[in-house]
Order: sequence, then structure tokens, then C-alpha cells
Amino acid sequence: MSQMFHLTRSLITGLIILASSPVWAQLNVFPDRFSITEGETIQLTVEIDQRTSSRPDFSPLTKDFHFLGSKQMTVSSYANGANQNITRWKILLRPRRAGDLQIPALQLNNEYSQPQLITVEGVAGAAALISSDSFLESSVDSYEVYQGSQLLYSVRLFHLEELPPMSTLSELTIPGTKTVPLGDKQQYSRQMKGQTYQVTEQSYAIFPDQTGPLTIPAAHFSAGPGTPELTTDPISIDVLPRVSQTIRGYWLPASKITLEDLTEADNNLVLGESQLRTLRISAEGLMAEQLPALMPLRNELARINVEDVSLEQKLTAKGVVSSRTETLRITPAERGEVTLPEIIIPWWNINQDQSEKVRLAQVILRVAPPSPAPATPPAVEAVAEKSAMVAPNIPSEDKPDYSSIRILVWLLTAITIISSLGWLYSYSAQRRKKFDIGDFDISSADKNPLPNSLSQQPMAEAGASQAKPQDDEQNAFDKAIQACDRDIPLEARLLILDWARLFWPNSQFTDSLHLSEINNSKTLELLLIDMESYISGAETGQWSGDLLAQALRHIRESQLRKRQR
Repeated sequence: MSQMFHLTRSLITGLIILASSPVWAQLNVFPDRFSITEGETIQLTVEIDQRTSSRPDFSPLTKDFHFLGSKQMTVSSYANGANQNITRWKILLRPRRAGDLQIPALQLNNEYSQPQLITVEGVAGAAALISSDSFLESSVDSYEVYQGSQLLYSVRLFHLEELPPMSTLSELTIPGTKTVPLGDKQQYSRQMKGQTYQVTEQSYAIFPDQTGPLTIPAAHFSAGPGTPELTTDPISIDVLPRVSQTIRGYWLPASKITLEDLTEADNNLVLGESQLRTLRISAEGLMAEQLPALMPLRNELARINVEDVSLEQKLTAKGVVSSRTETLRITPAERGEVTLPEIIIPWWNINQDQSEKVRLAQVILRVAPPSPAPATPPAVEAVAEKSAMVAPNIPSEDKPDYSSIRILVWLLTAITIISSLGWLYSYSAQRRKKFDIGDFDISSADKNPLPNSLSQQPMAEAGASQAKPQDDEQNAFDKAIQACDRDIPLEARLLILDWARLFWPNSQFTDSLHLSEINNSKTLELLLIDMESYISGAETGQWSGDLLAQALRHIRESQLRKRQR
């Protein structure tokens, strides 16, 4: 454009501002550009520096523009010692004609925006025909989204005539995201500009993997080779980082999450029997692969095995709806009561922008002893009596003296027990002297080998231990660390003991403090005592297991380096 045109445009804009601004404008309007081509869209950002539930009067825009939709959001910040709130509207417009079109002053309560002047260039030939008969638009449900959460994106083609067989609508691909088409293209009609348009719409669910700015590329439509192409504008999205939650371990940004126990079996069992439990977690706005495991697989009083895991994912107009269903077999190891701990799953409600939890109450299984063996049938008793009657009568002086043999056996047994107790007492005293109290030091853990009595096991037992898959130990360690990160002390203790028995197969772990004795670590001992105090109820509040997880990682890495030498 010439310099004269820009000068004229500036003068016209100034006159419009002076003529139509009754008060100083606190309602601001920002177009994304001031020059477009007929058939393209323009995005307006309307802002006011306060939180409000009211909406500006957008009806003046319809004189020169097609109003294609709006999105409202509130942005809060803290600066200069005060909270600042901005209410923002994103508006999508399409010009009705070519030429210099005015975005008029918008009104909200007693505030007015300043008018803006937009230049719309005309098109000619086949391009003009396509622009008047059909147009392409794209939209998102939000311009801000959390990392890993769902963003809905739609591209719509409006056309008056049937699409030719060679027509194509571009598919969406965005690096650094998981993009899922929400079913096939939808066909419907819409009344616009006094005409009935046929609409072809394709929707997607986008899950960003990285934080920061995200650009959704332009969509393209072509009626066939040699024909003009319709194109939308790229859309810029802000991807926010994960939010710090009170319970760590999961990041589940969703619209809704539910947790269900589908078990129909009775909680009364007989020792030797097992029970199948079925749990399900469902989420709106998450993929099935993002859903976590539900029940811990370690329990001191029962064996828990996963029978089946089923992942389901449905595509709806609201996006992805997924579920994870776990079927577990629980076999009690002894009679009495088996407590399955409470299950707590924290998640982030993206609609309310706050942390929430779903939970299942703890379950107590009552395990009865097995039924006694049936009494001896009368027929068997009769046969036994008859056999006793026909047995030869051995003279009393030829019968062996069983009473003296029993006394000798009991005497030898008592001597053996006393000797074993004395040896255990001596070994325990020597062990306490050997492990002095000091700060946590990886080098001290390396320099103190296990007691000789633990290392001098039979070769067959050592060979069996080495033959165990390393995967079991690694999985057990990962579960123990996960329990520490989730700040669940009772589950952490059970899983730490399970891992320790796999990592030191020749040692018998009766309690968690035995682990600190083997590694000669005062710091680990204090962390374990802290964990035990929360389990026993001596300490109240929320236990933090991150320091214990860090100490366990150091110990394991040190021991692995030592074994590789």
C-alpha cells in the first residue's frame, strides 16, 4: 500500500476514535492482524482489567462480520504487592465483504473500547467463487491447557454444493503431542447468511506432552488438482506445567474421575480359599494408558495376583472417555482378618482448576479356619478292634521301655534349644558392637559386608538366589519407591521388606530396622523410625516419604556397584 493510503487510514481511525469514544476506554480490543483477504478469519482479543461475569455487547460486529464464536477466560496474577484480574474474550470473525471494515466500539457496562479499522482484500476468478460458496474454519475449546490434559480441536468445511470425489481435507499431526481423531467426519446442515450450508466436520483430542507454547497448524481443503485451496489460520495454545499436589505420585488432569469396586463376593473366607476382586477407574478427558494401577500387590497376610487388566477407550463428542478394570485374586495366608488398605487416587479437576481425590474404603476379609476332618467311621473302628484282638501277646519283659526313650528325646531337644538361644544371644551382642552409629555414608555401607553367618550358606541356596530373575527385584524396588512417593507409610514398609528379601536373599528381615543394621546407616535408621511412628499412630499428619526413597536409591546403587567389582 502507498504512503498516502496509510496516512489516510490513520486520519480516519483518529476521527472515528474522537467521534465515538464517550469515555476513556478501559475495555481494550486487539485484532490479531489489520489486513486480511476475503474469505479468511480474524481473531479479536477483548480484555477488561477486572473479574466480571457480564459479557460485552458483540451485536455491533455483525454489521460487517460473521460472528463465528467466542471463548471467555479469566487470568489472575500477582504483581506490585496486589492481585490483578483480567477477563478476556477470544472472538472469531469472518468479513462479509472486501474493503475497509470497521470494528466498532464495544460496550461493557459503562466502559467502551476504541474502534479498529481492518482492511479486507478482495479475490478474483475461481478463488472468489470458492470463497463465496464455501469456507473453512477451525476452533479449540480452550487457549490454555495443562500438560497431559485434553484439548478439543475441530475443523469445519462449509459448502453449498456436494463435494467432488477428488476433494481432500488435511489430517492433523502435531509433533510432541498425542492426537486422536474423534471418530469419522460428521455431516450436518446449518443456516448461515440466509442459505443452507452443508458442514463437514472433523474433531480431534490433543494431549500435549511438553509445556510452553503449542501451535496447531493450519488446516487445508482442496476440491481437487488445479483448484484453489482453502486454508485456516494456525492456532496458538499455552501448555501449562503440572500443578504441585498434596499427594504425589499421579498427574491425572481430567474433567471427571470415578473409582468403583465391582466385587460381588462375600468377605468371609475359609483358609485355603481365594477371592476375586474387581476394581475400575474411569476418566473423562484422559487416555486409557494414563490411568494408574489401583491395588498394591504386597500384603503381609495374603498373596495378591493380577488375573486380568482391561483398558477401554471410547470416543465421544466431549472427547476421550477411558477406563481401567483390574481383576485380582487374593489368597489369605493365615486365618483371622486380612486388611486391604484404603485406595486413594489424587487427580486434578480441570473444570474447577483444583486438586481432588477419589477413594475406596479399606476392606477387611475374615478368614475362618478349615473345617475339622471327619470322625473315623464305625466300620473302621471295628476292624481296628479286631486287629488288636488277634495281635500276638508279647511278654512284658520283652517289650521295649518307651518311657525312657521319650525322656531321652526331650532332654536332647531341650539341650539343643538352649544352645541355639545362647548362640543367637552371642551373635546379637557381637552384631550390636560391630555396627556403630553414624551419618548416612555410602562408602561405609560398601566397607561393611554382611555377617559371616549370612554369607556362609549352602552353595545350593546361593545358586538358587542368583538364579532369581533380576526383574523381580527391580519391580519390587520400583513399587517400594512409588509407595514412598505416594506417602503411604504402611504400604511402603511392606514393599520395602519385600524388596529387601529379594535384594539380600540370604538375610531374614523381621522388621524394617533390620535394613538399617545391615547397611550401618544412622540416617536410614532415623527415616525408618519416622515411618514406623506414623504407622503406629505416634505421629499424626501427613508422612513424607521422599527422603526415605532417596536413601534407598543410594543404598541400592552402592550395593550394585560393589557386586559388579
